[in-house]
Amino acid sequence: MRKSVVALSVLAAAAAVPAQAEYLFGFGGMYADYQVWDHGIGNDNDNFGGDISDRNQAVVGIEGGAGFTWGQIYGFYDYEGVDRGTGNRGASAKGTIHYNLTDSGVSLYAQIYNTDKDEDGRGGALHEQNRVLGLGYTGLNGDGWAFTPFIGVHEINSGDIKGANGGMAGFVGFYNTNIGSQNFTFSSWAEYEFGRQEAYAAVQGDDWGLNGSVNAMWNINQNWSTGVLYRYTVNKLARKDYQDIMIYRVQYNF
Repeated sequence: MRKSVVALSVLAAAAAVPAQAEYLFGFGGMYADYQVWDHGIGNDNDNFGGDISDRNQAVVGIEGGAGFTWGQIYGFYDYEGVDRGTGNRGASAKGTIHYNLTDSGVSLYAQIYNTDKDEDGRGGALHEQNRVLGLGYTGLNGDGWAFTPFIGVHEINSGDIKGANGGMAGFVGFYNTNIGSQNFTFSSWAEYEFGRQEAYAAVQGDDWGLNGSVNAMWNINQNWSTGVLYRYTVNKLARKDYQDIMIYRVQYNF
């Protein structure tokens, strides 16, 4: 899990570099999730080598993001399996940055994602880091909404599998609106991996993969939110074809 902490520290350092720039917006929160694999529609016991309900777990985490005149940053840290014994837990961290290259919003994009698990569900530990460097676009936004795409080269470090791993394209988007007297935030993100190296493709099931989420959050008041996240993968998380999971969340917003 030390690598996950290092990855989160890198994001914090990146945020501090252009601190003199004008601050535009920001958000942050702490959350508690319960991930339920057997509430999905794409899973079966055979593919998981046992009862998929054994993969259900509680997660606690923290996330935050901010926008400046120079670009945007975002990061999260998950501590996974807090309802399990200490030998069957994990941690994941992600940091992203868009550094605007033009006034129109074309950006230099960088991402680092690190996950460490004591037990990967197949009898071994998992330590994997993904890195992406490319271009993005931060100019698609309006009152209560934004859509931010990116594309870049992908590198992997996962056990004996290291180095160039094709490319990655994706997006993050959200829409905030009132329904009646209540406020809701609908969001989505996705990452499409392509041209994977042969060794990584063999583990994941193909030389391409899809990874994403569709989320609906009810903002009860300024500080508290709750909702459901539908998480899906294709040829990802060492599982071939389509897999999905329901995540039930309670969040405290700073």
